Amino acid sequence: MGFLSNTLMVVGTIFLFYYLYKIYKHNLEEVAKEKERLQKQNDLQIALQNAMNEEITEEVEPEPEKFYELNTHKVRYALYNPSFEGLHEFRAIYRLVVQDNLWINEPFHTKFYEFLMLINDNQFMIIDPYSKVITMNVRDRHNKVRTSKSYQVYSTKDIIKHMISYCMDDITKFNKKDAQILLLSIFIVALKQSVHYLSKNVPQNVIDRMLKDYQEAEDIRNIVQMIKDKDKQVYFIQKAFYDAFSIVKTFPYNDSEVPKALEIRKELPQKLLQSI
Repeated sequence: MGFLSNTLMVVGTIFLFYYLYKIYKHNLEEVAKEKERLQKQNDLQIALQNAMNEEITEEVEPEPEKFYELNTHKVRYALYNPSFEGLHEFRAIYRLVVQDNLWINEPFHTKFYEFLMLINDNQFMIIDPYSKVITMNVRDRHNKVRTSKSYQVYSTKDIIKHMISYCMDDITKFNKKDAQILLLSIFIVALKQSVHYLSKNVPQNVIDRMLKDYQEAEDIRNIVQMIKDKDKQVYFIQKAFYDAFSIVKTFPYNDSEVPKALEIRKELPQKLLQSI
């Protein structure tokens, strides 16, 4: 009995240790699995955080600035054609005023061109204040004595071309509306000084006709008066007028020449689509 009892005790002890070993091994495996699970979870969280940081970084970083080349040479505008319509001497002025500033707004664009045509088509002139007047008595073919005067004159066309070129830098300092009023005023200033070979009253009649129904007519007349009064705000126009006398050449004129009626075109030429 003693031997059997000892044997059972030994076997029981062995089973107990084996059972405890199995429990210990199982616990070790569970701990290892838990560590592996926690590591994977941690790695996943880190990966997600990095991904979020990358997205935030991408959103914060500005996109590189893009530059697009404007094909402005392909844009076409409705413009008059001074060369085609006989205004060769005003091509540069038309480009300087209308094309360079893109002042194609109406009614200014058309009114400006009307003035160009008027000055181009007629022989307006300004008497040289320092010219010596020569008076002559001549007999006509009917044997009647007529008195004629000869003197030096400036071409109003040349005076206006010089004035506009001289004033453009000052004019463009004003807002668009005022600048365009100033430009049209230049024509009026020059015409008021002109003596047409038909009648001394013609220039004022022409001015009234050109400004009829023009919305800014009263403003133009006010500017002309300011120039006449030598207002310092617009004195640069009067200065340009005086400067033209020292630049523009004079030519001889005799008032016995056959008078001609003013040439005023009945219809405006058509505008053409052109690239600038």
